[in-house]
Amino acid sequence: MTTKISSIVAEQLLPQKGGDSEKEHQLSEIKIAPYLNKLLERASSQPSEPLGKILASNEAREYIAKFSFFQNLAWEVVDARINNDYQRIMSFATNAISDGSGLHMNPQLSIPKHQKMTNIHRMPGGYLSDSGHQDILAGLRYLNYISLFSKNSPFDSFSDNLVPRIKEKFIQNKFAKLNPKRVIDLGCGIGHNTISLKNLYPHARVIGVDLGGAMLRYGYATARLLNQEVEFYQQNADYTEFPNQQFDLVTSFLLLHEIPKTSMKRIMSECARLLRPGGVMIHFDSGMFLDPQTPQAKVIRDIQALYNNEIFIVSPPLSTIEKMIEDSGMEPIIAKIGDENSLNNGLKRWQIVAGVKL
Repeated sequence: MTTKISSIVAEQLLPQKGGDSEKEHQLSEIKIAPYLNKLLERASSQPSEPLGKILASNEAREYIAKFSFFQNLAWEVVDARINNDYQRIMSFATNAISDGSGLHMNPQLSIPKHQKMTNIHRMPGGYLSDSGHQDILAGLRYLNYISLFSKNSPFDSFSDNLVPRIKEKFIQNKFAKLNPKRVIDLGCGIGHNTISLKNLYPHARVIGVDLGGAMLRYGYATARLLNQEVEFYQQNADYTEFPNQQFDLVTSFLLLHEIPKTSMKRIMSECARLLRPGGVMIHFDSGMFLDPQTPQAKVIRDIQALYNNEIFIVSPPLSTIEKMIEDSGMEPIIAKIGDENSLNNGLKRWQIVAGVKL
């Protein structure tokens, strides 16, 4: 495909008008890297210093203050841009999801308590905000933030790059013969990973599952725009409503670090229940979050937990997760992509948590 998928989506489902120029200028002038570098230098020079002491240091306070201000202002800029072009985007999205044939909503769905505890990433209203009917605002906020503030990172252009790189780095090496007929993507959000899986396996039935209604509507509008037959279900990934052994591949992207240990254990069991014998489970997440190897990585992880509302980011050890997979009836495969010590925004710090149904 010569035109990037992200470009096609941006033309229709992202704001084309500017927002508050003064706030956007202010945001562009804020530089947080020097504060972070100063903090990481402290962690590097004193690797035996307790993590709590590092996080209470002057360097940490300086970075946290600047980081928190930047994050809050970023969301203000996002909302200002959305407000200036919301009617056009809403009109397009409403038309895109008008048939609703692949969108299965459950407004009575019980939301787990742990998902109500905070607004992840300080996003206004959180991922689960939903006024019902045809609301897409949570999805629009999420993608607009990524589009504006995550350039040249692995979060930029999910649909263009993510799954092809996973395939190159992991799937082809470990599961060269994998050709699934049914795929389910848990915690799919706005469906970027889900749609990428449909690109990778065009003849498979591909389903995305998430709690957030507005996120799912936005994902469905994206799939319709791209003429992709992807289905979206509003369900709890801990306990989906699909029958046993219905899928050949179960995936998630950046889900595990957002859930508590009890939920993670339930999801592993649910993956095993959903998979046919020989089926494959692949969870794709950040090595810095699931298994930080350096003092610097631990500092960044804990700041995200404390000040960016990533309250479950301090995940159980990989050995514990591996035991969960074994207990669920799967053969575990724990792997990393690239250099686990890297702190940059490439694929060098991604963690794979996988399993094969016995």
